[in-house]
Amino acid sequence: MFSVNIKNFRIIPYVRMTGKGKFVKQRAIQYVQNQYQLAWLIKVHGKGTIKSFPVILEGMIILKDLRTNADLDNYLKAIQDALVKAGIIPDDSLKYIKKISNFSIEKGNNNEIFCSLKEEVKNS
Repeated sequence: MFSVNIKNFRIIPYVRMTGKGKFVKQRAIQYVQNQYQLAWLIKVHGKGTIKSFPVILEGMIILKDLRTNADLDNYLKAIQDALVKAGIIPDDSLKYIKKISNFSIEKGNNNEIFCSLKEEVKNS
């Protein structure tokens, strides 16, 4: 099992972009920079290892300034992208992440990210 808890970091939700757009569109540039910072924090604060794939992704994001029109799936995509950038998972395809369970976004007093990856229990 792998888990990480990151405090005082504001995650930027996924932004659709083209190959060129990530270098010229302001929101895309901010997302890419945020991803590199988040990937580094995942490497530094992460605990445990993953012994087999696929895994189950669980997590919670707490935001001070949560917008009511935010999309859960864009925050989830940002977490998955950062896990790939950090080298925790090779890819965010179904081959490596089989299920997402208990993933939520809540409003709170501080920004915080918690996520865990658990190996899928195989029935014989």
